[in-house]
Amino acid sequence: MAAAGARALAALLPAQTQLEYALLDADAPQEKENLVYQYLKKMDSRERDLAVPELGRDLQWLNTEGPISLHKDLCGKVVVLDFFTYCCINCLHLLPDLHALEHQYSDKDGLVIISVHSAKFPNEKVLDNIRSAVLRYNIAHPVVNDADATLWHELEVSCWPTLVILGPRGNMLFSLVGEGHKEKLFLFTSITLKFYKERGQIKDNKIGIKLYRDSLPPSPLLFPGKVTVDKSGERLVIADTGHHRILVTQKNGQILHTIGGPNSGRKDGRFSEAAFNSPQGIAIKNNVIYVADTENHLIRKIDLELEMVSTVAGVGIRGIDKEGGAKGEEQPISSPWDVVFGNLIAGTQEDDVLWIAMAGSHQIWALMLESGKLPKGSDLKKGVCIRFAGSGNEENRNNAYPHKAGFAQPSGLSLASEDPWNCLFVADSESSTVRTISLKDGAVKHLVGGERDPLNLFAFGDVDGAGTNAKLQHPLGITWDKKRKLLYVADSYNHKLPILNPEAWDVPDHLSVQRDEIANLPKLPKSAPNIQLPSLTVTPGQTIQFLLKLTLPPETKLNEEAPNSWFITAEDNTWLLQGQCLSGGIKDVSCQTLIPFQLPSSCLSAEAILAIKACLYYCSKDSSACMMKGISFSQPLQIANTNQSSSTQVELTYAFLTN
Repeated sequence: MAAAGARALAALLPAQTQLEYALLDADAPQEKENLVYQYLKKMDSRERDLAVPELGRDLQWLNTEGPISLHKDLCGKVVVLDFFTYCCINCLHLLPDLHALEHQYSDKDGLVIISVHSAKFPNEKVLDNIRSAVLRYNIAHPVVNDADATLWHELEVSCWPTLVILGPRGNMLFSLVGEGHKEKLFLFTSITLKFYKERGQIKDNKIGIKLYRDSLPPSPLLFPGKVTVDKSGERLVIADTGHHRILVTQKNGQILHTIGGPNSGRKDGRFSEAAFNSPQGIAIKNNVIYVADTENHLIRKIDLELEMVSTVAGVGIRGIDKEGGAKGEEQPISSPWDVVFGNLIAGTQEDDVLWIAMAGSHQIWALMLESGKLPKGSDLKKGVCIRFAGSGNEENRNNAYPHKAGFAQPSGLSLASEDPWNCLFVADSESSTVRTISLKDGAVKHLVGGERDPLNLFAFGDVDGAGTNAKLQHPLGITWDKKRKLLYVADSYNHKLPILNPEAWDVPDHLSVQRDEIANLPKLPKSAPNIQLPSLTVTPGQTIQFLLKLTLPPETKLNEEAPNSWFITAEDNTWLLQGQCLSGGIKDVSCQTLIPFQLPSSCLSAEAILAIKACLYYCSKDSSACMMKGISFSQPLQIANTNQSSSTQVELTYAFLTN
């Protein structure tokens, strides 16, 4: 057995480069297999292995029964290390290759795939967020959270995604950088398994897989990616991404149509047989819906009257064409993430083009719904799918010429067709910016976020302000409020909804509510009563002291082990919540709970409604039955600059009844 030696991937480069060149000259599969086999003989005969350091025992693991030791649990296994970060579209493109590989070879065959999550954004270091990504992308092999990128730095990995193939001693054999290496991945893996099986070094023991998804109850929605509303405001369309389906509902939540799901697939036809694969963006007009069927690399059309699904763009595999121009159903495309209707300069009717955020190729494309002409473009026939803006390079580059501009995984689109804007707003996730594309001449401009260096995709943060002084973190959605002339952004990794004022190029801070204050608030049971309180006149800056007194039914006791709590919401007036303590525990119902609330010194409305809610868990004294009960108090506020005391008290009393 060779001794442990160098650890950096660079040590693989000389030998593997020779192999890569030899493979280019090889034609027959047998010749390629022989080249890889001879390469492995050379690597295995080295005096010192290119060794990978042990995975830290203190790292957090998913999809396993516990931590995995590289040099103990994985001794005798061929291991594929997948260095990824879940925001990266290139990493997502690699997942189908890994799914196919683990379908062909299991741990019993001697292969183990481990995804090493090495975060780009701080938000991605959080284990719960990685759990969500594991569920969302159906990852069924072990995942380790290398939050400090320790192994990344030890091996001198340089980009996402990077694959490293290890032999049964933890010895590095191959590395593959970027996506699009499926043939090499399968070739290298199969010959490595064959080579070491012949030497009796492959073990068939299981490694203790325990999928996180198996521990969760069913959910009516699973990672819904996008939502839109029809022109009447009566119907919602929801991309239920994790369930691979589209839901059409009334605004009260009643489901009108379920299209596709629950399993992924690719099939046109009637609603009952149609299939999608992680759909994202949706746009509705009358009874027609267009869908960005992201992981199928398709644009789909749903006809609600005929109850039929058809494909209007894409061929079902990831395209590498950066220009387009073919008929939609003949044109390969790459990971469309959002869609929005638009107007052509020379168009004769509304909504004659479908704009597409093509995240996979870092571009904005157009699907011609009618014949016409794009800005700075030639005449195009109906049905053509073509690049509108973006060179295809992943960058934050603005330019008066749309084809010379650069985007970085554009994920959200919204249209402002009226003057003076007449543009597309783009949530460009990997550059953490909001950009505009003029519909007059195609010029791409910066609005907020990022920085001036077009190659710096790490200029993210959480800062209100104007231009590059404002900082966002991986925005995934965007919508234009035509009435108020404001732009709302889903600043996804900051867990905020900033409002942008395009006239001022500014990000006001009044809609910023921290995730850790609101994300984990309990949900009241549907049976919880809502008590309407008399209107209260208050002045900006005044403190309201809510005194909460709750009474349990006779012969019951509070379950002190449960998360009994109060919390405050203000659905249509979130500016009220800035800087507030929004929740607290209830330890004892025999005395009043004081809930202080101070109004902002600068109020955005003369009227508002606060909701003070409580959620209690109590049991019968013999503990034979336990219940969760809730109560909500609605407090209308009239805000005026009057001379009032600095604080006022409001009593909130309620007695729960015996069931």
